[in-house]
Amino acid sequence: MAHSIELIFDAATDAAIISQWDALAAAGLPSQGRTRSESNRPHVTLVAADSIDGAIDRDLAALTDVPGMEVNIGAMLLFRGRRATAARLVVPSRELCDLHAHIFELSRGHISGEPLPHIQPGAWTPHVTLARRLADDQIGYALTTLSFAPEILTATVTGLRRWNSDTREEFYLL
Repeated sequence: MAHSIELIFDAATDAAIISQWDALAAAGLPSQGRTRSESNRPHVTLVAADSIDGAIDRDLAALTDVPGMEVNIGAMLLFRGRRATAARLVVPSRELCDLHAHIFELSRGHISGEPLPHIQPGAWTPHVTLARRLADDQIGYALTTLSFAPEILTATVTGLRRWNSDTREEFYLL
């Protein structure tokens, strides 16, 4: 499983995204809200790798300009594979892309193996996952189910966390 470094949001944004998770689940569709874990919350993954050494925490905790950053959560998007992942795009502003590139570079000395290819600067699509493993015949219903969601949701970043999937621990860094 992958370890990750993630942006986390204010309570109002979490509630807005969780309402979308809940709507999908209530419609009988796959939903990120079905993940039963205290650590399951809306987030944007900045770095993902086989392993991320906790020694990076000190460097990340020094990024005091992260809390308070505003990002816009916008359009629905789908990542395709055998099944689809439904997500909301986090509009890639210059500030967000610069932060991603900086944290990606900071992480280079703290990861084992190569970072996942889709997370590298220039290939990264910032997003908040709504549902995984949607079948083709569920995609239209999922989009209709989420038609209540605002087109743009302005979110405030409240901090960073590092997720260790091996120990199932989260470390809040800011």
